[in-house]
Amino acid sequence: MKTQNTAVRCSKCGYNNNPGTAAACLVCGKPLRDPAGVPWRIWLGAVAGLLTVGGILFILRSSLDEGVSTSAPLAAQIDRYPSRFERIKLYSQMAEVPNVPTGLFNYGGSTTLAPLRGPAILDALAVAHPSFRLRYVDPLDGAPGSGTGIAMLLRGELSFSQSSRPLKDSEFVRAATRGFKLEQLPIAIDGIAVFTHPGVPLTGLSIVQLRDIFTGKLTNWQQVGGPNLPIVPFSRNLRDGGTVDFFNENVLRSRGFGPRVRVVRDTTDALRSVAATPGGIGYASASEVVSQRTVRTLALSKGNGRQYVRPFTAGGTVDAEAFRNGSYPITRRLFILVRRDDGLDEQAGAAYTNLLLSGQGQRLVEEAGFVAIR
Repeated sequence: MKTQNTAVRCSKCGYNNNPGTAAACLVCGKPLRDPAGVPWRIWLGAVAGLLTVGGILFILRSSLDEGVSTSAPLAAQIDRYPSRFERIKLYSQMAEVPNVPTGLFNYGGSTTLAPLRGPAILDALAVAHPSFRLRYVDPLDGAPGSGTGIAMLLRGELSFSQSSRPLKDSEFVRAATRGFKLEQLPIAIDGIAVFTHPGVPLTGLSIVQLRDIFTGKLTNWQQVGGPNLPIVPFSRNLRDGGTVDFFNENVLRSRGFGPRVRVVRDTTDALRSVAATPGGIGYASASEVVSQRTVRTLALSKGNGRQYVRPFTAGGTVDAEAFRNGSYPITRRLFILVRRDDGLDEQAGAAYTNLLLSGQGQRLVEEAGFVAIR
């Protein structure tokens, strides 16, 4: 029998630091114990509780799913759903944002949003609100990423978190069982760029071909019109990051990676590995790839077509229009995750979101390599 002090390993994602009393994995949400092994009274009570919570969250998620999209102005959606954005408003300058708390606040999460933790934005925040101080916190166990950031936020280790993927139903439920709500607030649009070793002279790939490469169906570049060279795919671990999770769900259709995929720690490792490996291929946030010269970025087409669209312009910048109108196949929104608990953490998360959604903040978001959502 598992005890409270015994760590439990998840059979789905491999996370090995779940508390012995946890019903589901803190990272991926998979149940950690067979319902048959739980006393029936406890099991029935848990089911009843989850159904109640699920009904509440269904209403919450319905409003979220109907809300922010990349095609409608954010201000219009805030007007349409005023209660959901009651503490999120749009300002011109960061200095105009009110209710910014004083103190040092921990935040963490997505490696994709690392450019938002650079000197330009941090300096602007310090000038506008010098008493609002932020500290990015890496996880003690595991690599940083959206999933680990969400787990830390649920455990109360962070005031708010950054995420390159939407929250999952299981994460909404786990927050509710802990007595608070999580809210995901989009602050930018991003695309995922696919890159290869310079010795792979392809015009582009379709999403179907890309899926077949990373699931192991295609193993030689000759199969997609390239040279007679083995395909060597690289990816971060599925349990670590939002980009990997998004890629698996939306490109691979949740089929998981094939056995030929080599695991790398982060985007820097992926770029170096692909550049050094003939036949190598990898993927990452476009903002992390746009300035790279050691790899070759591929154009992509939807489905199995050949209408290829590049993620970058001829001038070497992110193609904001292709990301906004969806002509580039792999685009997504980036989020700030706020704990709605009526406490100081909620105030800090809402303030940080307001600062990034200000006119000044959105300009800095674009300078960091993302596409403004306003």
